Amino acid sequence: MNTAKLKKRFTYDLQTLLKLPPGRRVLWQLLQAAQVRQHGFVPGDSLSTAFHCGQRSIGLYLLEEIEQAAPGAYQQMRSEYQAEITSAQNKLKQEMEND
Repeated sequence: MNTAKLKKRFTYDLQTLLKLPPGRRVLWQLLQAAQVRQHGFVPGDSLSTAFHCGQRSIGLYLLEEIEQAAPGAYQQMRSEYQAEITSAQNKLKQEMEND
């Protein structure tokens, strides 16, 4: 299979994942693990810096692919995650008030 066909298949596969809530949750967790919204510099530790920059590089690649495959998907994943966190916080608050 040539490079163009592989790229097209990857984009289709990514679009399929992004249509499903479990797929969006998995991709969100991968982006969080890659720390794409943080810098990788670790003062005084060049090996840790290199490691974090490598993680971030893969995350940025994935983020770019997501944005090309489904514009707006990152914002959707972020909104879903924030809604999940807010729901969990509200549930915990209610449980604490009921005790």
